[in-house]
Amino acid sequence: MKKKFIRVLSPITLAVITALDIAVFGFGIFALKKLFEELSAAVIFFTAIEIFAIVIGILITKEVLKNGISFYEDEMEFTGIDENNLFSYEEIEKIETYHDTKASLTKNFVDRHALIIITKKDETITTIDIGLTTKGTLKKIKKELSKHIEEDKIKA
Repeated sequence: MKKKFIRVLSPITLAVITALDIAVFGFGIFALKKLFEELSAAVIFFTAIEIFAIVIGILITKEVLKNGISFYEDEMEFTGIDENNLFSYEEIEKIETYHDTKASLTKNFVDRHALIIITKKDETITTIDIGLTTKGTLKKIKKELSKHIEEDKIKA
């Protein structure tokens, strides 16, 4: 039973995906207009490629929007990872978070690269790269984690 889902999505990623989706759909409208104006092999080929691009765009947007962390009663799941994505709260020894704080001309000043490092009681360490995200999203994750595990196990 899903308790809470926190989407890990950078505003920059959202802007880029939105711009790409608008461009793909714009070219789709252009391809349909050309298809109705003149029927030639080149226009049919362009329209077929455009339909393929629209399908790929929808799948990529769906994948980007579903990435995050699902918090359940007894475990949490990182939805952007295929393997080793479930962690039981009882098995966690400590959780460390890392968030870029250095100013950089190559990175946005609001969005910073973030990691969640989970150490289990059997001494296995798993590093989850949640990518560019805001400090607010990382604070939400820490707040939700503190509801499920002891505060002294969460290190910043």
